Amino acid sequence: MLFVWIALWTASALLLATNRKSAAVRWLSLVAFCGGTGALASVIEGWILAWLDSGLINTGHERWLRIVQRGCSWTSYYGLPYAFICFASSYHAGALPFFYARKLPALALLFPLGMLAVPVTPDTPVHFGLLAIWAIPYIVVGAVLLLLKQDRHPADRRAHAVMMAAVLPAVLIALFMNYLMPLFGLYGMWRYNVWPIAFAFVVFIVALFNFGFLGVQLLIERRRLDFSLRAITSGTAMLNHAIKNDIGKIKLFSDKIERSAETGQELREDIRVIGTAAIHIEDMIRSVHERTQELRLQPQRSGLSTLVRDQLTALLPRLEGRIVLHAHYDESAEALIDPVQTAEAINNVLSNAVEAMPGGGELKVRVIGGRRGSTIEVRDSGTGIEKQHLRKVTEPFFTTKSGKAMNFGLGLAYCMQLMHRQGGELKVQSEPGRGTVVSFHFPAIKKAKGAG
Repeated sequence: MLFVWIALWTASALLLATNRKSAAVRWLSLVAFCGGTGALASVIEGWILAWLDSGLINTGHERWLRIVQRGCSWTSYYGLPYAFICFASSYHAGALPFFYARKLPALALLFPLGMLAVPVTPDTPVHFGLLAIWAIPYIVVGAVLLLLKQDRHPADRRAHAVMMAAVLPAVLIALFMNYLMPLFGLYGMWRYNVWPIAFAFVVFIVALFNFGFLGVQLLIERRRLDFSLRAITSGTAMLNHAIKNDIGKIKLFSDKIERSAETGQELREDIRVIGTAAIHIEDMIRSVHERTQELRLQPQRSGLSTLVRDQLTALLPRLEGRIVLHAHYDESAEALIDPVQTAEAINNVLSNAVEAMPGGGELKVRVIGGRRGSTIEVRDSGTGIEKQHLRKVTEPFFTTKSGKAMNFGLGLAYCMQLMHRQGGELKVQSEPGRGTVVSFHFPAIKKAKGAG
């Protein structure tokens, strides 16, 4: 069990250290940690027996060690099913409705916490009858979610197959040995988990050094290549979309000024919008020119409502007469972001929403603040995205707008990478004929040390 403890905690640490921004990776790291904690409980049992025989500890010391051991057992038995179902839900994003997927970690935690109130004995620190009622369904549902995930791209299919080989057999065997066998009076079967865990650890290590595991890649050469490709993609995306969108604004407002030149109405405001668009183009081009390897972020504390309101103001002439706008602003919503690049990302998503409703519709925009972070949600009632395309919309150069000029297929890819670099998350949900929802989630601003 010493090997299992070290192997699982090593895997947990590697996952967390190299790709902690991914929710799926964080949950899988917790799965490995809980499994390793169970092995640690067995190791502590061996230490207690050896130290008692040698006289190194007395009964008082043993009592404290038993408390630590029991805590390790509870962490393993209760934490593993919980972490696994949360991992499966996060890994197979979209399998559950967004509302339930977001609430799952809190709701699923009720049963593990409830087990802590169940009376136990020193000989049987876990009530296996009650444990099986919820732990077995958790693991089974998690396994089904993983099995139902399908990927079209060959590289994604390979990555999924590697993940399944490393995770699923070990968890299912643990389900059999740790949760089913005790119901029949067989309490020591967990010792046989060492072999599937050893296999899983070998698969994990080999994958890390060859083609990655859940986005974790340890080869320096490949990391540099991926870094360069991401930099080129983000730079191209920023430049192309900035030019495309802002030139569209200039043309739109120039026409409007020409039509209203005789009366002079709204000229001052329209000229301001044109000037802002021109300055924005200049800023974006300068950002690309200053650093070709990577677009440097210049984060600052920014109000998200102001960013969204400014982008919607420039978009209003495209909505008049055909699209109804519903906007909700939470003025407390703030994030530590690069305001210029984030504004560009918001503008890309808003423009996509308008283009998805050529015959009119409803555009709902919400800015939501919270203790765990802030969210910008853009919802349209447009044509929606086909299921086979939804998985690819954040890939560089993929587009569903075939035949349209000035379209480079880089908007959502740029938005996704920008949010990732800022510690946030971009989610896209869509159904054909029912519209699309794009959500920007920004992490909460951490308080400085010593702040009240």
